[in-house]
This record gives sequence, structure tokens and C-alpha cells, in this order.
Amino acid sequence: MTHHPCDYRETRITGCVFHRWVTGEWGPCSVTCGKGLQQRVVVCVYHLQNGSVINTRDLYCQGGKPPVLQGCEGRLCLTVWEASEWSKCSSECGQGVRQRTVVCTNPQGRCDPMSQPATTEPCEDHSKCYEWKTGEWSNCSSSCGKGLQSRVVQCMHKITGRHGTDCAVTLRPPTYRPCHHGACNEKVNVNTITSPRLAALTYKCLGDQWTVYCRVIREKNLCQDMRWYQRCCETCRDFYAKKIQHKS
Repeated sequence: MTHHPCDYRETRITGCVFHRWVTGEWGPCSVTCGKGLQQRVVVCVYHLQNGSVINTRDLYCQGGKPPVLQGCEGRLCLTVWEASEWSKCSSECGQGVRQRTVVCTNPQGRCDPMSQPATTEPCEDHSKCYEWKTGEWSNCSSSCGKGLQSRVVQCMHKITGRHGTDCAVTLRPPTYRPCHHGACNEKVNVNTITSPRLAALTYKCLGDQWTVYCRVIREKNLCQDMRWYQRCCETCRDFYAKKIQHKS
């Protein structure tokens, strides 16, 4: 059984006239970078039995008309730079430089060098300008036995040398340290107080010479040395007074 040419399976109106949608190729994206649109030609045509094709009105074609527009994305971006976070400033006290990484993320590697973000820039940080400075240790307070040494500890600016208060208290170096020069001879040292009561009565005390330092002298039990007793007589006299009361 042979089919008649009019059996062509398309929409038809009369006789051997057939109608169908014909679509063209999609055109270029409307933008070269980012989201855009592209379009194509869609027409309704009819075929005659002799093979000729003629455009006709859309209403003659059945079914929904194929879309003439669709979304697209341009891939030829000339300015697609991606930058990382800035690094820490190279200096913790004063002016320095910080850096970051800048990469061209265009699929074709086509980025405009003139629009490239900076990879370095100047910065300024003053978070760690101050540090603890120490002087030399003093001589031991006693020529024999246990004694004490002291030194100057100051918070100072690294660059200007000015005194400040921005140093970490927990990192402060010690101001005092114990020292020892070996056991004392059996012969009584002329600087050692043998009778606290006698020392308190005979030495004319005009007050402590170094208030803060005298507190350390007392805590380290160094009032028995006459040299420290003279400098801290008020603190040491009170110390011996309590010591005598405790014995009685």
C-alpha cells in the first residue's frame, strides 16, 4: 500500500497544503560578559505538493510557537579579577606594607591589566610599639648569706624610647631576685643587727628612703642588715616591733 503525498503528517488546511514551524539558529548573546539574551527566527510555513515552501501567518500552525528568546551568558569578560583577603601589616609598630593575591578568573584568561586591583598597599600598625626594657642587676644586698638584687624595669616605646603604659603586665620582667654569697663566718658581721630592740632605740629614724623598695626588703627578711635598716628604718622598726611582741 502506497501513501498519497497528501498523507504528509503535518497540520493541513485544505487539499495538499501543509503547515509547520521552522526555527533558525540561535544568534549571538546580547552581551559579551555576564547574563544576556539571544534570539532566533521562528516562522510558520506551508508546503505545497510540488515541494515549494511559502511563509504564512502564525495562526495557521498548530501547537505553541517555539521560543524566539532565551537566556545566555557572555564569557568574554575583560575585567574578572578575584582578590584574596589582605595579609597582616609587615610592621607591628609604625608604617609597613600588606599584600594580597589577585587572580584573573576569566575562562579565556582575558583580563584587562589596566583594571587589575593592587596587590600591595601601605599600612600602619601601632599595636606592639611598647616593650619592657630592663637595666643591669644591682650588687647583692648582703656580702654573705641571702640577699636581694634589684634592677630598673620600664615600659618604653621601641622607636622613640618614651615611657608608656601599653606593655603587657603579664610579660613584665621581675624587678627583684634573690642572691647568695655563701655562708657567713661565725664572726659577727658589723652590718648585722644583733639586737633589734637596741637598733630601734639607738638609730634615729627619719622615715623610709624608698617606700616601694622597703616593702620588698621587709618581705625578704633583710631588715637585719643595718644598711637596709637605715634606708628602711620605719618599715623595719615596725617589723621588729611585731617580731618582739610575737616572742613575748
